[in-house]
Amino acid sequence: MVEEVDREKSVMPQNVIERRQFFMSAAAVGALGSQLASGQQPQSEYAPVYGEGMKRLWKVGLTLAAPVGFCANIYFTANVPANWKSEQIVKVADEQFTRHVGQYKYRDGLYGLKQMLVFMPQVPARHTAMAHVTFEVERKSVTAPQNTEALQITPNLPRDVRFFLGMSPLIENRNALLLKKANEITADAENAWQRVEKLYDWIRENITYQDGARKGALATLRAGFGEKEDLTSLFIAFCRNLKIPARTVWVPDHNYAEFYLQSPDGQGYWFPCELSGRRSFGEMNDNRPMLLRGDNFKVPEKPEPQRYVGEHLKVKGGSKPQVRFIREFVQV
Repeated sequence: MVEEVDREKSVMPQNVIERRQFFMSAAAVGALGSQLASGQQPQSEYAPVYGEGMKRLWKVGLTLAAPVGFCANIYFTANVPANWKSEQIVKVADEQFTRHVGQYKYRDGLYGLKQMLVFMPQVPARHTAMAHVTFEVERKSVTAPQNTEALQITPNLPRDVRFFLGMSPLIENRNALLLKKANEITADAENAWQRVEKLYDWIRENITYQDGARKGALATLRAGFGEKEDLTSLFIAFCRNLKIPARTVWVPDHNYAEFYLQSPDGQGYWFPCELSGRRSFGEMNDNRPMLLRGDNFKVPEKPEPQRYVGEHLKVKGGSKPQVRFIREFVQV
């Protein structure tokens, strides 16, 4: 029997045992930054300005019950917040593991993806296993730079930034209709910052936010409406068609966009913008942890590229488990 689960189910409560001998040292775990945002130098007049941060506790993990028979060879993965230079500081605040956990480690992926990996050899019948990690995340506020007029769009991009000109699921990066519309919107822009801002304002003024199934960037432009991921995807698609790197930022229950411009000396910076909700261009005051930055991830558990890397569970033997994925804020 092989059981694969990617969604929430009910689960029974269980007392826990802390298993710190399985884990990395506090110093090693504290440095959860698998990839730092490049070129973030707040002292530059062209760089985003980072303010005081707010600390919140974010719990990630799995609770798995075997109500009828045993479950064997259980493999679980979930994304966890990572350090991002100047913007987010992450430390492990608490770890709770029952004795069923055999192995636990972190895996670094490309473009800042960080995952926790858990293996349980067996969970006996009528037992409940738990693997919970609570992270202290200090998220900094972001305001626009002092000098935006001299920021540039350039073909001379670092390799890790150039990746965000490519195609992603539901984001078309080379499309004649998207390119034509983006050029129309930005025809009278006086500089690169204005060019991006005109794309941003046009979407907010002309594309209606509406809950529903995701359509993707091109379909959203044609329909004239979309849900929050669609609005973000359309902005990113416009940018990429104009050779401006852009990407999705994922926070709990939400997402927004970032775009990349360079200063005259060739230093590059990422700037956030919120497509749904209140107007927020080049600034961000969201204290929710950044979980992922990007929209085209590859992981061994999935054959196709992923817009977002969620939890993954595989049970290779025994009975069908009851599963609850944990992703929640912890109140102090």
